[in-house]
Amino acid sequence: MAGLPTSIERLDLNRHVGSVLSGFRLLDLDDKEVEALKLFVGERGVVAIRDQSMSVPEQIAFGKKLGPLHIHPAYADKTYPETLRIHTDANSKFTAGEAWHTDVSCDLEPPHISMLRIEVTPSCGGDTAFASMYRAFETLSKSMQDYLLTLSAQHNGDLPFRGAYGSKSPEEYPRNVHPVVATHPVTGRRALYVNSGFTEKIKGLTKHESDSLLDMLFEHIAKGIEFQCRVRWEPNTVTFWDNRAVQHHASWDYFPETRSGWRVTTRGERPFLAA
Repeated sequence: MAGLPTSIERLDLNRHVGSVLSGFRLLDLDDKEVEALKLFVGERGVVAIRDQSMSVPEQIAFGKKLGPLHIHPAYADKTYPETLRIHTDANSKFTAGEAWHTDVSCDLEPPHISMLRIEVTPSCGGDTAFASMYRAFETLSKSMQDYLLTLSAQHNGDLPFRGAYGSKSPEEYPRNVHPVVATHPVTGRRALYVNSGFTEKIKGLTKHESDSLLDMLFEHIAKGIEFQCRVRWEPNTVTFWDNRAVQHHASWDYFPETRSGWRVTTRGERPFLAA
């Protein structure tokens, strides 16, 4: 945690992914410390920080320190367009993120860091699970790794937004092609970059071949207990995750109780695979 305040207490959730920090206030970090936090998030994939009371404008301002903010193509908040309202209660038909995915991978330049702050938590449940895409790739056989390095896949925003969430918007949702394995631009590590939320097909394969390969990879991610962790939410917990390094899955196991908060997300770069 080089560059972060020495007073910080750290608890790792898994050897490969996830840490919980406490003992400091995010809004007090200077620019160099914010850069150190970004690097730590890239290395650990997901970092949760307890007891971080802040307003929505303060969260937006902190998010801007992480980078230019992403505007969600389907569900940007009307009052605060740089944010996404995360709210599920007894009247909800679904909860956002209830499948393994990385945020808005259908964009040409998908999100980098997501910053979710939960204000209201249920009496139990509501955890978010995270999986390291570094380890998801590294735990495949060498032959499969070599094959995946040659492939690219189409990501389609219609899959979740019109499909799972039933959007009726006339706007065209993004669809873009990205490498199946992408290089993290800061850590230099390779990460699996397909997900069940947005990835539609592998380019150059028949539908049967593509579906079979994607199903295998999605199952590998979902069953990869050794490279997964869970974040247990408490009021005013802020969790950062690097969409280039992890996938996440929100657990809706608290119906009819309420879980509510706000997310801001920074723009990333177009995924690439370094030679």
